[in-house]
Amino acid sequence: MKRFFIIVCIILIFSSVSAQETADIGIWGGVGSYFGDMTQIDQVSSLNPNVGAFFRYNFNSRLSLRTSLMVGTIGATGYYEADPWEFDKFMTDVSVMGEFNFFRYIIGSKRHSMTTYLMGGLGTSLYNYTYDWLQQRPTDVIRLSPMLYYLNNGHLSALPLDIRAELLINKEESVIGLNVPIGFGFKFNIGERMGVGVEAILRKYFNDKVDDLDDPRKYFVVTSYDDGGLPESGTWQSYNTFLHNNDFTFHLGIHLTYRFYRGDQECPVYENIN
Repeated sequence: MKRFFIIVCIILIFSSVSAQETADIGIWGGVGSYFGDMTQIDQVSSLNPNVGAFFRYNFNSRLSLRTSLMVGTIGATGYYEADPWEFDKFMTDVSVMGEFNFFRYIIGSKRHSMTTYLMGGLGTSLYNYTYDWLQQRPTDVIRLSPMLYYLNNGHLSALPLDIRAELLINKEESVIGLNVPIGFGFKFNIGERMGVGVEAILRKYFNDKVDDLDDPRKYFVVTSYDDGGLPESGTWQSYNTFLHNNDFTFHLGIHLTYRFYRGDQECPVYENIN
């Protein structure tokens, strides 16, 4: 792996010597899906339309920086452990990603007209996190707490009164969360200024609220009791952290790109030296 990164750096350094900077704008359309704490997901119903747009600045024929906006629905129907669970929400994502072309690629070039590529970067997602503690199920109306800790009636009755009161409250909030998008794709020219690409993007989130199951295996441990033998205080035992949680989304789509900026000036030998 270390040798791979060294080779990539060498390629980028040498390719930048003959670089002519260009810029593109593009539109993106496809589907988004989810995987995380849920199991037995209905894969067909979990596919939802996503659309987006992006601006890409090409430093040279191999290296680009891309800022993108993607919006659409993410949802799924399945189970959490033995219980049915579903969610459906609108998500907005803004990402900045670097692109590395395995082959030299220039929109409008006949010689360098196609390439596979990798991309990765950092993104921010905006969506709603919702919980209604009275979601019905056949044997127990207390399904999950508003903080999404898995508690049945027996667990709930063993909690201190103040903790119990806090849990039996419906909750809805807007979440702004970080994610890391990584992906790969294939792109090719369809004209002097236009290109088409097919790509797949996986997003790893730094929170566990996408599926409205926020650390669902977290539980409360009572550490002291009052004189009447009722639970008085305790601590939450967590499974998830900022880096370690289970929410991912996957996006598959196509994009149409238009090169609107050719650099400071056109170089007649640009295609030859790149």
